[in-house]
Amino acid sequence: MFCSKCGTPMGDALVACPSCSHPMTTGAAFRAGAGAAVTSAAREALAAVRTFATDPVGGLPRAHEALGEARALRAGIALGAVSVACFLLGGYFLLPPFVREDLFEFLGFGGVMKSLFFAVVPFLATVIGGLGVRKLMGGQGALGGDCFIAGAALLPSSLAMAVSGMLGLANFGAIGVLGVFAGCTGVLMLFSGYTRISKLGERAGAVAVPIVVLLSMWLAKVLATSVITGPGNGGMPSDFPF
Repeated sequence: MFCSKCGTPMGDALVACPSCSHPMTTGAAFRAGAGAAVTSAAREALAAVRTFATDPVGGLPRAHEALGEARALRAGIALGAVSVACFLLGGYFLLPPFVREDLFEFLGFGGVMKSLFFAVVPFLATVIGGLGVRKLMGGQGALGGDCFIAGAALLPSSLAMAVSGMLGLANFGAIGVLGVFAGCTGVLMLFSGYTRISKLGERAGAVAVPIVVLLSMWLAKVLATSVITGPGNGGMPSDFPF
């Protein structure tokens, strides 16, 4: 990027020219700030993954403590975005080849929006569930911890979904093994997050985990049913199994 007044090269994070002090335009400043925020969130999420990748249960609270509440919020949202992308990628590859060839024509605009919405539901539901049990059961912390726990706990399942899509349904045995490991790891991470980040007691944590999992599944079912059977469902019949 260059200064619009004197032409001096400028870094993307600068709000004024270092040579003539000419301020950046509002649009350029916004783009630079947004780009810096995304880059920072990605770095923080990667640092967190490095901490808990080999020790999901014990490493999760250490990663949160190292980040702090504000950075944990950004990292959690970044991890949630990765999970959404992995769910979409895995779902795409698990579709029959004839559907993938004309996917957008097959789904229509409404179907594409619905697919994007469904991919976001697990993260949003887990965040809302974590926030609810923390408030109701006398936990501590803030929204940053809720987002971080949700994003991190969904990462194993979303990665397993992406790998499953690449393997294909013919490798159902390997997909089953991946699903078991990913599901168990996610549950253990939720328990670790609720007891050591949200500061719930172990008894409360043992109750909170299934509540959040069941709530997330129920909310996803309700939303899926309302979108599929409602108007604007991409031209698909209401009983279409998607």
